[in-house]
Amino acid sequence: MTKQKVYVAPMDEIVFERRNKTYGAYILRKLYNKNMTRGLMLAVIILLAGLAYPLVSSYYAQKRAGYIEKAASAEFIDMAKPKEDAPPPPPPPPPPPAELEQKVKFVAPVVTTEEVVEDADIFNQDDLSKNTTNEAVSVTEEAPVEAKVEVIEVPEEKKEIFTIVEEMPSYPGGEAERNKFLADNIVYPQQATENGIQGTVYVSFVVDSKGNVTDVKILRGIGGGCDEEALRVVKMMPKWHPGKQNGKQVRVLFNMPIYFKLQG
Repeated sequence: MTKQKVYVAPMDEIVFERRNKTYGAYILRKLYNKNMTRGLMLAVIILLAGLAYPLVSSYYAQKRAGYIEKAASAEFIDMAKPKEDAPPPPPPPPPPPAELEQKVKFVAPVVTTEEVVEDADIFNQDDLSKNTTNEAVSVTEEAPVEAKVEVIEVPEEKKEIFTIVEEMPSYPGGEAERNKFLADNIVYPQQATENGIQGTVYVSFVVDSKGNVTDVKILRGIGGGCDEEALRVVKMMPKWHPGKQNGKQVRVLFNMPIYFKLQG
């Protein structure tokens, strides 16, 4: 009796029998086992790499530490140990015999009855003492040179500005003359008159070391043309008596109120 082979169709074939096999689900189920095998192999490779990385890193770290320790080795010198003296230099060679004989050769003196003529270029100390005279040496006194001091004047705009000094700036004739000047020159603005604007305008300016009124500014105004009128009149002011500090004329910052009041 012969055995017959029985063909068992795969599960995918049974499920998708008489169906459209070009459908995406059939392809996914058919490639499932292959994809699972690939994913499992990739996971195993990643796991092995993760386990091997610390071992490899530790191996290279130990190798690098050994190299650094070897490269950083140094030789220490005992500073308390005395230094060895350098060998003395060799003695100079002896001179030749002929030169030595010439140096130590003794010349016997010659006795003569004739007058010895001395060299005219040789001076005797006795002769120098006889010819020496003790005369005062005249010294010409030089006239003293007068030192010239160049005074560099600091520009007015670069001088320090004081707020309080020993002697404050003052208007010529006093405060009464200053109020009279303001009253005679201020023209009440028409806009302020029509709108009933009145009040105090605070003006700031600098009286320089020569008494000029400079850097005129409005600290607080009331509008209506009163601010511009106050600036115009202050700039017209004549020279003031400048302020003084330590006896010197200096620049001083001055604040002045100007009153605008309508007559009832």
